[in-house]
Amino acid sequence: MSHTQRSRKWYVSTKLTRPAHQRGAALLIGLVLIVVLILLSLSYTQSAIIQQRLAGNYKDISLAFQSSEAGARWGSAWLQSLGGGTLSRPFPCQSNCDNTSRVWLVGQYPSHPEPGDTFWASARIYGVDPADDINLGQHVPLVSSQPRFIMEEQYFRRDDLAGDPQIGVAYFRVGSLGNGRRQNSDSIVRTVVAKRFE
Repeated sequence: MSHTQRSRKWYVSTKLTRPAHQRGAALLIGLVLIVVLILLSLSYTQSAIIQQRLAGNYKDISLAFQSSEAGARWGSAWLQSLGGGTLSRPFPCQSNCDNTSRVWLVGQYPSHPEPGDTFWASARIYGVDPADDINLGQHVPLVSSQPRFIMEEQYFRRDDLAGDPQIGVAYFRVGSLGNGRRQNSDSIVRTVVAKRFE
């Protein structure tokens, strides 16, 4: 065998040939796997975005609840800071109550208030002293608006043994509206405060 025949034979034997039974199945399977992986990654990304939105909404609602709780505590603390004498009992507003009213009479605002109710515009604002409307510089951070609260005298139970009808225990309902970072995330908290007047 000569040198040229050997090199030709070697060339022929190393030549890549495609067997008749292969039709590009590996390429097709690879493409299908890539498409499946892309769909899975898109699904996980969408799930992560939804989880992030849920966490943000939960944080905003928690902030709204804390804000409304702060408003209720502010109103309750003001009522508790009143002197115990009968002259220090706040006189409830009976009709056309506005933001100058310290305490409303029972039934002046709905028993189940909603955030969109108009009476919230005339409610007391957190950080402002209800007695003299002085802004004390306190505020709830990170909220779209400061909490508002309404104090309503629900009931006065006078002492039967005392001769004065102004001596007894007054029960006040404090309702507070708080917002989170966004105005549409809101929370309402209501509490009852008892205060004795003698």
